[in-house]
Amino acid sequence: MESRMNRERFFGLLTRLNAGGLVQVQGAYWLAKNAHRMQQRDGGERYFEHPRRVAIALVESGDYDADTLCLALCHDVVEDSNTPAHVIVDLFDAAFWRDLATLSKYVPLFDPVTGQIIGRVKKPLEEYFAAIAGAALRVRRVKLFDRLDNLGTMKAEWPAPRRAAYLDETRARLLPIAVATDARLATTLEAAMRNAETSS
Repeated sequence: MESRMNRERFFGLLTRLNAGGLVQVQGAYWLAKNAHRMQQRDGGERYFEHPRRVAIALVESGDYDADTLCLALCHDVVEDSNTPAHVIVDLFDAAFWRDLATLSKYVPLFDPVTGQIIGRVKKPLEEYFAAIAGAALRVRRVKLFDRLDNLGTMKAEWPAPRRAAYLDETRARLLPIAVATDARLATTLEAAMRNAETSS
């Protein structure tokens, strides 16, 4: 279904949301699509397909709201684009910006005069995953669905050492978060890891 997904079909899935929630998700959809417009995944796929799949997986789980879908759609905007912080805060709020910053492995550096992003510094992994583990439920769920999508789309483009390291990281750092967050998600993550191991 995802390969034929478009805006109309995506919004047709969101039957649980009221008009205000739909407007909120429309803003996130626009932001993510524009932030990732020129980007591609490792296999050449348009990057926006990834955050949209993460949002679709949340919808298909049956446990979603507008805030979580917005976070899913925009989860890589801070890490992978130069979208100014004030644009995100103006569209949503400062708490949304903080959630996106938590999901980002990189801390953006801002020009004090223009407010534009001028660089990024990678967070220490211990600090990054500790922040995810201590974050709000919606942040943890988005991270877990993000990891599930990445595991499901690992292709031959990933060299074997990179795949092995990603699986090790998932087992050591994400699985404990999944166990503490949602037993069903933990089971799904374990299955995705097994599948990724056998298909690599």
